[in-house]
Amino acid sequence: MNIRIKAVAVASILTAYGCGSSSTQSPTNPTATLSTDSGSAATTVSTQAQAAFPFEVSLVSVIPGTSSGDGDWCIGEELATLTAHVVNTSSQTEVTEGTLAWQTCGGPHGGLPKEACEGPGPGRWSVSQYKDLSEDSTPSITTNPTAPVLGFRLLYRPAQGSGLRRDTSEPFNIDTTCTL
Repeated sequence: MNIRIKAVAVASILTAYGCGSSSTQSPTNPTATLSTDSGSAATTVSTQAQAAFPFEVSLVSVIPGTSSGDGDWCIGEELATLTAHVVNTSSQTEVTEGTLAWQTCGGPHGGLPKEACEGPGPGRWSVSQYKDLSEDSTPSITTNPTAPVLGFRLLYRPAQGSGLRRDTSEPFNIDTTCTL
């Protein structure tokens, strides 16, 4: 079962914003180079910008678990395995470069639901585990939260030079107070 958390279109439309440069040596930003060939303007986009493609960060499964709406999951008192991946939505292939970080919502007194980390308040997102996508393109974690309801989200950190940008999934809760 594939549950879509958030799709992110990564596009390099540089000329629309007037981003022209005589150099393609920008280490942090993709650039467009404008050149004149027989009186006509031609646009060349840097290799880094061409590498960008639409992708989505997804939670693939929660086992055992049942969807309880709004992207949340009921696991009861069971140990649950959460599996995720990052997919190139153009080719429907898994992204195998970069890092996926499993983040949990927490405060000064322990784990909190996702709502506590969505805006001002006591909750902050912190990394519980990093997974290298070159070693495992569908990383999993096993969890048995001590908080009754614990917020999670996925943070994708692309490989350097990939042309992709960091992004997070929509947050979701793992609920231990319900029954499967």
